[in-house]
Amino acid sequence: MRRRFTLSIVLAAVLATVPATAGEAPLPLLDYRAESWFLPGSPGVTGGPAAGLFNPAAYAMSGRTGADFWWNDRSVRSGLDNYGFALGGGLNFAMLNTTWGDRSASYQTRDYQLGASAGSRAMTFGLGYRWSRGGTAHHPREKALVAGVVSRKHRWVSTGASAALSLESSAAQYIFDLGLRPFGRDWVTLGADWAVNDNHRFFQDGSWGASVEVRPVRGVHLGARARERVGSGDVDLAFVAGININDLGVTGLPLTDPDGHHVMTSWLVRTNPPAAGIPLTNPLLRKGERLHAVNLENRYLTYQKYRYFDDVRLAWLDLLRLLDATLDDPAYDGIALNLAGFRGRPSLMWELREKLREFGSAGKTVVIHGDRLLPAQYHLASVADHLSLDPQGVVALPGTALARSYLKGTLEKLGLGFQEFRYFTYKSAAETLSRDSMSDADRQQRQRIVDVIYETYARDAAATRGLPAGAYDTAVDEQAILVATEALNAKLVDSIGRWHDLSDRLDPQRKIRLDGLPPVGLGHGGWDDQWGPRPRIPVVFAVGPCAMDSGIKGRATSDYLRRLAGDPLVAAVVLRADSPGGDALPSDLIAEAVRLLKDAGKPVIVSQGDVAASGGYWISMDGTEILTTPVTITGSIGVIGGWVWDDGLAGKAGVTSDVVSRGAHADLFTTVNVPLLGSIPRRPLDETELARIEILIRSMYGDFVTAVATGRGLDETAVRRVAEGRVWMGGDAVEHGLCDRIGTLDQAIALARAEAGLAAWQDVAVVEYPPRRLFPFPNFLRLPSLLPFSDSWNATWQRLLTGAETTPAAIPATLEGLGPLDTAFIRAMATAAGRPLLMLSPEDLPAEWREVD
Repeated sequence: MRRRFTLSIVLAAVLATVPATAGEAPLPLLDYRAESWFLPGSPGVTGGPAAGLFNPAAYAMSGRTGADFWWNDRSVRSGLDNYGFALGGGLNFAMLNTTWGDRSASYQTRDYQLGASAGSRAMTFGLGYRWSRGGTAHHPREKALVAGVVSRKHRWVSTGASAALSLESSAAQYIFDLGLRPFGRDWVTLGADWAVNDNHRFFQDGSWGASVEVRPVRGVHLGARARERVGSGDVDLAFVAGININDLGVTGLPLTDPDGHHVMTSWLVRTNPPAAGIPLTNPLLRKGERLHAVNLENRYLTYQKYRYFDDVRLAWLDLLRLLDATLDDPAYDGIALNLAGFRGRPSLMWELREKLREFGSAGKTVVIHGDRLLPAQYHLASVADHLSLDPQGVVALPGTALARSYLKGTLEKLGLGFQEFRYFTYKSAAETLSRDSMSDADRQQRQRIVDVIYETYARDAAATRGLPAGAYDTAVDEQAILVATEALNAKLVDSIGRWHDLSDRLDPQRKIRLDGLPPVGLGHGGWDDQWGPRPRIPVVFAVGPCAMDSGIKGRATSDYLRRLAGDPLVAAVVLRADSPGGDALPSDLIAEAVRLLKDAGKPVIVSQGDVAASGGYWISMDGTEILTTPVTITGSIGVIGGWVWDDGLAGKAGVTSDVVSRGAHADLFTTVNVPLLGSIPRRPLDETELARIEILIRSMYGDFVTAVATGRGLDETAVRRVAEGRVWMGGDAVEHGLCDRIGTLDQAIALARAEAGLAAWQDVAVVEYPPRRLFPFPNFLRLPSLLPFSDSWNATWQRLLTGAETTPAAIPATLEGLGPLDTAFIRAMATAAGRPLLMLSPEDLPAEWREVD
């Protein structure tokens, strides 16, 4: 497009050498100089469908499809003599009807234009085909090709160029325009244009135009437009006054001649105008209170979803946009949510509750309906001003528990040995394989997890529901599961009924009604409010185990973050860390990229999700600020490892093995191959090898502690006091300096804006990484191996040394009876070949925290 724009300028310069004709012949084309008085400014400054008649690139300048209609009161015959319309976006169509002559002799021409346009906020381009009907014998009109481009690479300048080229002769008209915003905002816009025909010398014979527009308040624009009159050099002047309300705009342009006489008044009506309108409510809808009804029945709240054919997942950023638009829309007095069957990540459920609290702070009503409310769902629903429960629904409040299974006996029965590389008090991940009961240290940290979750749910529910002291505990300890009538009597809910009759059960005096119409402002904002590309804040989801090509995808995610460091449009980055840890290498790749971004002057705000522990904390520690939630499990600064070996399994299967080697430890990575079961290391580590492993793990632990101290600005001694592999809940992590504050992803984005120095008025593009996939692919079944240890261990070690991902193909994605995180943990322990891991056992997490969508 830059080349096309340059070619237009060069072509115009060439025209400067063309000699002027003696007297100007009628232009057999639609003449911008005399027939554009319905526009408040030049095409590249005005934008939208109406301007697209003279520069097709203007259609794409609003970012959405629109329809414009215009007319003037200059009467030749009678009634509506001069009018036109334009509609579309990517594909577009326009028509202009003009009446010529006087009452004694008049005729009409109708100009049509069909075209296409595309582009971004930085640059748009368009192409159109124009033809005419009507009195073309009196007023010549030729078929023409119209092309145009508009460039807005900065918020204070806009440049445009268009050309109308006759397909029947050499006739042509070129329009060049320039827009300036001295303050970089839409308060004041200055415009100028230059129109020149094919037979004109560019500078000597062209015709100028100029405009000024001010926007004292949102939705109101005032100004003036001047244009040199063709053939005389006199100047016509039109005043401009317009108003945009919601998605409708009306502009009036009274035109005066050089002597100050009124010529005509043009009117322009626009749908989806480029500039934002005044948000007003239809008074016919203001009969009582109006709540935005949002049906989230059987949805799962998570980070991302498929773009198509995904009716279960609900992306948090999508829901946030809806909630913010409802909160800002004066037409809505509140929101009503159907949470029947609703589930979600615990951290996001807490964040949704925090967002709904903003409605109360803004004086808006929150109504929630549910059916089977478990503790997390009830904690969310308890924020409502009115909580409705299905007649067959229950409120289940059994309390909070955290159990763990141990496989030491299972491994012994199978004939497998396990060596735990544990040197830190609370780093208990490998206890699953090394013990048959909970250690005291593990019990201590697990009890804290249980206590914080229980107390958070109990405290918040009691506060928003106005429950008497101890009422929540009584429901937990004496009833646990309450049917609808019991929940109503205990004041845990306000009414019993179904979602479809909810409005009938609300306060009749307030005349509350539910409305599913989308709130104003949910769609695309006006591009004209802020010229040029928007500053970007990427939200990067690092979710799942710390692995190179799965989970947090250390390779791809770190590469993307490094590229952001050199992107001038990226103002700041938000990293959502939700990982129980795993491999140190992908964790460190992301941590290094975070430091690179900070060195490039781009703040990185870390927002922690359900769990950001061990490797999940490693990727968090270098953030400009770390936001966490009360229900986030974080910390676990420590290193763990383990070794699974054949302790009789091969013998039970009748398999023997032998080996030749050279090197004191060469046989360490040799395996015995058991049919149907796979390859298993032949022996445990000896004393020398165990001592070496301890050195490696303690060295990595020291590096971890030093990195945390550096990233967080803490003394290493202070870090060691809260390390030793201990997990902390979010509030405890803030108290100990591992995180900065309690906050949501929404607040992290707002903090990123502030840290980047972006003003509140600036429109910011919040983009996601990784990009959303199009649609879910079917999972084709394959035969799983009977044990998760079927890869060649020697090959595993070689891949480790070469940096390749250690993901044995024979190990199934999910082991029978285990969840994805449990499977990932066993896979990591089984295939690490003694390699130190930064990992938390999934069984350190409550059940809801282990659910992976």
